[in-house]
Amino acid sequence: MGRRKLLFSLWINLIALLFLNDGSLAQLSFSVSEEADKGTVAGNLAKELRINVRDLEKRDLRVVSGNSKIYFDVDLKTGALYVCDRIDREELCPNSEKCSLNIEAILSHPTHLHRIEVEIIDVNDNAPSFREKENVFNISESSIPGERYLLPMANDADTGSNSVNSYRLNANEYFSLDVQQSESAELVLQKSLDREKQSVIHLTLTALDGGKPPRSGTLVIVVNVMDTNDNAPVFSQSLYKARVTENAPFQTSILSVSATDLDEGVNSEIVYSFIERGNFNPESVFSINSNTGEIYVTGEVDYEKNTAYDIRIQARDNGIHSKSVYGKVLVEVIDLNDNRPEIIITSLMSPVKEDAEIGTVVALVTVTDRDGGKNGLTNANIIGSVPFKLKLNYKNYYSLTVGGPLDREKYFHYNVTIMATDEGSPPLSSMRVISVHISDVNDNVPIFSEPIINVNVKENSAVGTTLCTITAVDPDVEENAKVTYSLLNVISKGIPIASISINSETGDIISLQSFNYEEMKTFQFKVQATDSGVPPLSSNVTVNVLVLDENDNSPAILPPYSEHGSVNSESIPYSAEAGYFVAKIRAVDADSGYNALLSYHLSEPKGNNLFRIGTSTGEIRTKRRMSDNDLKSHPLVVLVCDNGEPSLSATVSIEVVVVENTADIQTQFRHVPIKEESFSDLNLYLLIAIVSVSVIFLLSLITLMAVKCHRTDGTFSRYSAPMITTHPDGSWSYSKSTQQYDVCFSSDTLKSDVVVFPAPFPPADGDLISINGGDTFTRTQTLPSTDKVRVEAIVKSPLNLYRFEVKILDINDNAPSFRIPRIVLNASESAFIGERFALPKAFDADVGNYAVKGYKLSQNEHFTLDVQNGGEPTMSAEMVLHKNLDREKQSVIKLTLTAVDGGKPPKSGTLHITVNVQDVNDNIPIFDKPLYKAVLPENTPNGTAVVSVRARDLDEGLNGEIFYSFINQDNDNFVDIFAINPTTGEITVNGEVDHEKSNAVEIRVQAKDKGSSPRASHCKVLVEITDVNDNSPEIAVTSLVDFVREDAPLDTMVGLITVRDNDADKNGAVQVTIVNPVPFKIKNTYKNHFSLVVDGTLDREVASYYNVTITAIDEGDPPLSGTSVITVQVSDVNDNAPRFKDPVINVFVKENSPVGAVIYTITADDPDDDENAKVTFSVINTNPKNNLIGSVVNINSETGDIISLQSFNYEEMKTFQFKVQATDSGVPPLSSNVTVNVLVLDENDNSPAILPPYSEHGSVNSESIPYSAEAGYFVAKIRAVDADSGYNALLSYHLSEPKGNNLFRIGTSTGEIRTKRRMSDNDLKSHPLVVLVCDNGEPSLSATVSIEVVVVENTADIQTQFRHVPIKEESFSDLNLYLLIAIVSVSVIFLLSLITLMAVKCHRTDGTFSRYSAPMITTHPDGSWSYSKSTQQYDVCFSSDTLKSDVVVFPAPFPPADGDLISINGGDTFTRTQTLPSTDKASCLAV
Repeated sequence: MGRRKLLFSLWINLIALLFLNDGSLAQLSFSVSEEADKGTVAGNLAKELRINVRDLEKRDLRVVSGNSKIYFDVDLKTGALYVCDRIDREELCPNSEKCSLNIEAILSHPTHLHRIEVEIIDVNDNAPSFREKENVFNISESSIPGERYLLPMANDADTGSNSVNSYRLNANEYFSLDVQQSESAELVLQKSLDREKQSVIHLTLTALDGGKPPRSGTLVIVVNVMDTNDNAPVFSQSLYKARVTENAPFQTSILSVSATDLDEGVNSEIVYSFIERGNFNPESVFSINSNTGEIYVTGEVDYEKNTAYDIRIQARDNGIHSKSVYGKVLVEVIDLNDNRPEIIITSLMSPVKEDAEIGTVVALVTVTDRDGGKNGLTNANIIGSVPFKLKLNYKNYYSLTVGGPLDREKYFHYNVTIMATDEGSPPLSSMRVISVHISDVNDNVPIFSEPIINVNVKENSAVGTTLCTITAVDPDVEENAKVTYSLLNVISKGIPIASISINSETGDIISLQSFNYEEMKTFQFKVQATDSGVPPLSSNVTVNVLVLDENDNSPAILPPYSEHGSVNSESIPYSAEAGYFVAKIRAVDADSGYNALLSYHLSEPKGNNLFRIGTSTGEIRTKRRMSDNDLKSHPLVVLVCDNGEPSLSATVSIEVVVVENTADIQTQFRHVPIKEESFSDLNLYLLIAIVSVSVIFLLSLITLMAVKCHRTDGTFSRYSAPMITTHPDGSWSYSKSTQQYDVCFSSDTLKSDVVVFPAPFPPADGDLISINGGDTFTRTQTLPSTDKVRVEAIVKSPLNLYRFEVKILDINDNAPSFRIPRIVLNASESAFIGERFALPKAFDADVGNYAVKGYKLSQNEHFTLDVQNGGEPTMSAEMVLHKNLDREKQSVIKLTLTAVDGGKPPKSGTLHITVNVQDVNDNIPIFDKPLYKAVLPENTPNGTAVVSVRARDLDEGLNGEIFYSFINQDNDNFVDIFAINPTTGEITVNGEVDHEKSNAVEIRVQAKDKGSSPRASHCKVLVEITDVNDNSPEIAVTSLVDFVREDAPLDTMVGLITVRDNDADKNGAVQVTIVNPVPFKIKNTYKNHFSLVVDGTLDREVASYYNVTITAIDEGDPPLSGTSVITVQVSDVNDNAPRFKDPVINVFVKENSPVGAVIYTITADDPDDDENAKVTFSVINTNPKNNLIGSVVNINSETGDIISLQSFNYEEMKTFQFKVQATDSGVPPLSSNVTVNVLVLDENDNSPAILPPYSEHGSVNSESIPYSAEAGYFVAKIRAVDADSGYNALLSYHLSEPKGNNLFRIGTSTGEIRTKRRMSDNDLKSHPLVVLVCDNGEPSLSATVSIEVVVVENTADIQTQFRHVPIKEESFSDLNLYLLIAIVSVSVIFLLSLITLMAVKCHRTDGTFSRYSAPMITTHPDGSWSYSKSTQQYDVCFSSDTLKSDVVVFPAPFPPADGDLISINGGDTFTRTQTLPSTDKASCLAV
């Protein structure tokens, strides 16, 4: 409080000095170093102001600063301006070269204001520091010397020579430091990196400032040497050996190969795989785990196919330009007895004649077992009983011979089962079933099914028609059962032998002419069937041919109507009756049967219906008599049809003429021409048919022969021409497409001849073909793929087998060839000299000296050829790199590998090799220029293009794709206002461009490629930001008084204002004015410094504060303005006394309230503020002689709480009055008074009292009633009083009878006891009753009285017993007092209720005060009602004595929701009759 008053008086004096006296302004300059000790003198104000030191205290020299912190003060004894607090230039003026503090020196008497500028001189108190303590570089080991890496710049809060001056890098063998004018520092690679030697390089960059002594800061640089794939995998062994048992199950592990790679990451992850060499693919038998190198079985391991496997494996890393190495694995296969003996029938003589002698060789059997040692030794025998036996010839060669008599009629063939067993452990066996057929002897003649055969043939059948097929069966087989048919020369007369023929093989009887039923109806001949046995046997059969008629003849008209096309005429008389015979048409048909059955049909002109004809007789008759309307001439057409299929017909025309006289009728006979016997047309047609059939038959035979001879032309051409070998006795051929052999022999080849076919053999494993005794061939042995051929020669009569070997001498007829004509190799340009690339091997079908003997590589400058033999039968070649590759110079290298064999002259094959040089990231991006410049106005919108940078990279793919980004330097956050397109390099605005924050921005741009080990380069972009008038003036209140007294004089200074505009030049010049009408004004003190002073009368009671709106407008185009609202608080003067709300205060206190209870709280308002408004309360005793009030109540002086000092009794004191005084704390204090009336409220603290004659406590009162008393008979009346008042004194009476008795009732409010019904004989003669009298207080108090009602027979027996009632003197008794108090209380309560209702009505809301309150209950002597908001229901209760006509009025409060008006109907029940409207006019509820 004291400090605030001191400051207030200081400002008052300052205002007086400035405005009441002549003031002067001057500018003084001093300098002091930052961090100067407290008490350091910056200058002498007395000397500079030319004031005597002795006058300083008199003139009250003070230093005022606009900052919240005071850094300087003045010594009034010496006039020295000294430092009084720590000064930190970097805190006061961050990022500023010049730093100064502006303070004001004020002199009084007269007033002078001097502005002082104190320059803060920088000292080297800050060491250089880097934004981060550690910087990590990931540099590829393939980086070339000379590459640069931009380093972060150090930051030094000091300026000038104390800022960062130089950088140093610790000594190392890989990097040097290049500093460019302290603006940037770069690491320069001096020596190639090798991750395998040193993977991490730790460097220390030290930044030094120019202070004396210099300070430094360090940055730890960690260079992670990124791996490149510069090391090939290396196998742990050059040769791996393993053994595996044949038939090893799938997934059986053989061995694991292992290779290591000195690289890291994916470059050291090795993938194992097989290399396919020649015709062997290791993946057909084995598989290798690509990750672990474990080799396991995935195919069939068969010792018989391969006793050992030579596998080449490859280990390749997962680098982008992977490197590989090759290894060799030899797998030896251990034999198992897994092959059963094979039984081969090399020659089989089948069938065997049934008369063959015992010992006759039937077949030659060879038993082979592909296993070795004992597993390959075999024994063979015959299983079962057959007439054959097995004879051992030589080693595993056996003969199957006849061992008993044969009988084809019993068994025409035998299945001979041969079992062969080897000597392995366990032994294996196999069986072979040989089917031996028994040949037949010709001892059976052909047999026809019937001795006579009848054949039906249609006439006119075509020449060459098969009339029937003759079949004869011969029980013999093969040639003995082959039957031929022929005609015997026994034929019917008149039938030439040339009319029929028979097919000798099929037995088809063919007609050689067309038969005419009309000429020949039947004929007979014999057929002979002869077998092909030696000697042949035959039998005959008779054939009867029956010719069937066909409808091939049309009906012929007989004379006299036989002339073809002529019109015949007949006459009939006009008088002819119906049925008159006109004419008879006769016709015949050369056919027979139905074909010769004729029918006649008549056709007349339209409209004429005069004639009819007999369908079967041909007679034409009239159907009716003639009429005058009939014509005289009637042309008729008669159609004669046979009954054949199809039907044939003939027609004849007859003209019937009607004559008047029968004499005119003449019969006319036509001339029928007679034909001569000559060569008819039919004979000509038959001759032509026979010739045509013969020609067609001959042409068909010729065509079939031609097709048979040329049928294979299209088949062999599918793959290649068939291989045919000729021989004088025949030829054989092999077709690759059908995989079949065709062997043809001449008819003169003898059965005992041995035919040898010369080479060439088939290209696949050939088959040796031999002729057996039956001129057929069998497959005897497969040729092995060696230079020796085993041949078996078989001789018949007797059957003998000769074995011999033929050595095949190789000639150089095959040139070396590669499996594929060209390959593509991908070689990284980072491959090291000496790196090898495996090449595929050439294949030469020739062997020995004619196989591949060498390889040659076309001349080139990068690769040489290394040919390796190593004791292997074939040679392998590898390309070796002997000069570094450079993709940028040559991206593709084409080579030719030539394989040469040892023939004379040698033959060769070529392989075209394409080497794609794979790019590595060995080129850094290069910018078009090292420095880009751009000019940009501030406030440029986002997205505006500033400048585009561009860099190029000679690499390709991802290595050549460039990614642009910013590099922030020196904590320069201004770079964040720009963005760069990472793909195009376009720099755009991405934030607020503010000239006031930075007038130029230096951006470092990095171009980095997307290689796995990316390379980067850097450039600089300078963006100059030009100013625009975008900053409104800023109004700052440097000093402001806390309060201004409302009685302050004019020109009293309120505050100091400084206006600042961040813009430059005219954009920063400002003018300041006050906008709103306030009792203040602005005065300019110095440049942009202003004072706010009082310019009118102040009244705190009218306005306790003012919001002064100050506007500053600059001179820019367009001008901008700034507004600031200064709140000026007006301090109070104690000119207002405390005021009570009401002149009189009524306080209601319940009787029996506890001592010390707060019965009321007095409040008084004082318009003044602070101490002037602080009110204290006291009780004023208006009657000094009687200090009753001081013993009853007391008041809290601060809170105004009135406290009771005793408990109040309503019956003793109902009201009293006193005064309270309120006094404020102002100087001088002001006060006011208020009268307080205290009203004591009654409480229910008195029980009801029973009045005589029933007042004796505990006594039993007796009353009598006659037996004949009617319902409603008066028995007694109970009277009681209550000392309380109001509702507490409102009594109600209740009657209690013995259980089961319901004879009496009592008036709830009157106390009258009456009978409810007449007496009955069942009623008792004595009825004890208990009357309960209750008041209406809370809680309710009660009293009881007992009455015994005796029932008498006669009314004369009723005696009234009067109790002793004390007689009081005529005076104002206590009862009268109680009644008077009750009347007054009820009246007061009624008035208060009306006032309360009016207040509620005036201030009623929508029930918000009772929304969540407890249920509202209103009571009445005859009942009560309540309303609950939670259940939204009304509950109404009535006493049993409530009369039907009673109207009960329940006082407020009403329910918050719409109420219901309740009324009692005649049955003592209630119904809802009307809903109260939701208005403020409903004041009561009537029931």
